[in-house]
Amino acid sequence: MKDFWGISSATERRLNRLGIHSIKELALSSVEMLRKELGILGEELHQHANGIDFSRISDVYIPSSRSFGKSQILFRDYANRKEVELLLLELLDDVCFRLRMHQVVAQTIHLSISYSKQTGGGFSRQKKMGRASNLSQDIFPYCLTILHTFDNGMPIRSIGISLSNTSIQEEEQMSLFDDIDQRERAYALAKTIDEIRMRYGKNSVLRASSHLPYSTARYRNGLIGGHKS
Repeated sequence: MKDFWGISSATERRLNRLGIHSIKELALSSVEMLRKELGILGEELHQHANGIDFSRISDVYIPSSRSFGKSQILFRDYANRKEVELLLLELLDDVCFRLRMHQVVAQTIHLSISYSKQTGGGFSRQKKMGRASNLSQDIFPYCLTILHTFDNGMPIRSIGISLSNTSIQEEEQMSLFDDIDQRERAYALAKTIDEIRMRYGKNSVLRASSHLPYSTARYRNGLIGGHKS
């Protein structure tokens, strides 16, 4: 329900306690009950769930910042840090894909690592980037900085990454030190990969290494173009 306008995680929990777990149930619920429990927000949510919106088109809507994240409990302990880096990059690719689908960029990275059950422990740290982005190639070096700074080398069992401090994606302001052609190629590649994922599924394109771009692209009917790039 959090993808619906005006419903945050806290609001979703309050609605769940009222027995409302879907937008349909929200639309069919008592507006008086919603107004009593949530105030004017409850009434507005009821209206929007029923397709009623009194806002003016001329009003500019500025969405509140939200975070996008993904975590994974691994099937085994990972001691090889090159494997960990690749797993981290795969998670990051998925989160960045969601950022681009929502046409937003993020500037703050939050990385969580949990070690093996035998050793216990872990860490959770965040870092703010120099500029907001939704490209893995921009964000991944910051992830590695966090990992290499706080990791104690113990076997890893779970990884979590979230990107926050989001804003609407606009035209990117280039600096004098940017390679404009390279940036354009990076965005073009990301767009192509996104289109493949939307058509064939998110696992249709895989990385062969954390240090390489998408070098092997597969979909249900075989290799794209019949070869490895």
